[in-house]
Amino acid sequence: MPLRLFLFVLLALVAAVVRAEEISYRRDVQPIFTAKCVACHACYDSPCQLNLGSGEGVQRGAHKRPVYNGLRTEAEEPTRLFLDAEGEAAWRRKGFQSVLEGGGQAALLARMLELGRSQPLAHNARLPEDLEIGIGRQNSCPLPGEFEAFARDNPRAGMPFAVTGLTDDEYATLKQWLAQGAPVDAAPLEPSSAEAAQIADWERLLNAQDKRSRLVARWLYEHLFLAHLHFEGGAPGHFFQLVRSRTPIATRRPDDDPGGDFHYRLRPIRDVIVHKTHIT
Repeated sequence: MPLRLFLFVLLALVAAVVRAEEISYRRDVQPIFTAKCVACHACYDSPCQLNLGSGEGVQRGAHKRPVYNGLRTEAEEPTRLFLDAEGEAAWRRKGFQSVLEGGGQAALLARMLELGRSQPLAHNARLPEDLEIGIGRQNSCPLPGEFEAFARDNPRAGMPFAVTGLTDDEYATLKQWLAQGAPVDAAPLEPSSAEAAQIADWERLLNAQDKRSRLVARWLYEHLFLAHLHFEGGAPGHFFQLVRSRTPIATRRPDDDPGGDFHYRLRPIRDVIVHKTHIT
């Protein structure tokens, strides 16, 4: 075999192996988070505001400030995923810290997983008496520079917390993904033709400009703004949310003044569907 042909075949084989080993966030990583993490980390007040229900949530990272604090006397700026900011830079300006920065085992997410791995819990056994899981438990949200002290003081606080943890294959997948730089391959949900036709009809109705239609549209929005909407004949698992759309627009309450013209839009739900936020 000529040397040039041999090298070509060799490079093709190497490229095929590399492609086979690449980890896809959508295919390989999100299913692990969905199975092992979103019971806690998939809503507005997730511990440390770390939402693992989507790639956007993972990239946003975590925040020390709790969403709900009954002792505060002034309103906090809301931090709703997909609504109050878009993109990592915008979330950093709001004080969110990356859990992926540093890459590989240096990433905070990797260190939390390793801590959980170092203190495994027995399958189908009672939790240790000294493991605090009550509603009065104070969440700890260490920054990378605080992690060593946190791990020393809280050896059982690794992730996933208070469960039997990841399988060997799941742990290896997450380690490899982090080592590859934790890429997130985005894939926006595309409405089916049946959904698109119904969305167009509803948006035409909601955005009519006569006074009666505008009043009806406002009433519908104020009652449905939290709902996950599914269309007749729509694809299984496809849900949509009614929003007031401008670039950007985000009010604290649905009846707050949006501050100018806007359009009602039906946009796809982009994160994992969980029962505690799935209002249909």
